[in-house]
Amino acid sequence: MTEEEIQKKLGRHLFLKNITIPNITMHGDGRGKGQYEADLIYFNLKARVITEVEIKISIQDFRADFKKKRYHDHLHVGYLYYAIPQDLYEDHKDEIESLLGDAGLIVVNLFQNKGEAVKYIKRAKKRKNVRLLNESDVMNYLRIGCMKWVNR
Repeated sequence: MTEEEIQKKLGRHLFLKNITIPNITMHGDGRGKGQYEADLIYFNLKARVITEVEIKISIQDFRADFKKKRYHDHLHVGYLYYAIPQDLYEDHKDEIESLLGDAGLIVVNLFQNKGEAVKYIKRAKKRKNVRLLNESDVMNYLRIGCMKWVNR
């Protein structure tokens, strides 16, 4: 299973109620920090808080994520989830669950078309000090999202 295949499954699962954007650069947050790439973000126009989804397709990639200098810390990100293939979860369940902390977990089954293709194993805890999206932020993310999906 590839990152793009997981993005598409999540996009199909989320699109009716959320704005969903793949591979987006999350720029500095005003505290002198640089940027990082989010594998997928989504937000609801009512809640105005971004949920970031970090996609991992191997246990080595999953482990390495916890050693990054910037750990998914953009001010707009209220929730962080990891999305992984079902077989990765089944093979490393205890280790994965022990590393999650406040992050949530989504398991994706590529071969299932309906029902349990996307399953939330653990809900993420909301982060403190999250900045809600204002109209300008929403328009910026919508513009970026249009460019991302159209250029695929």
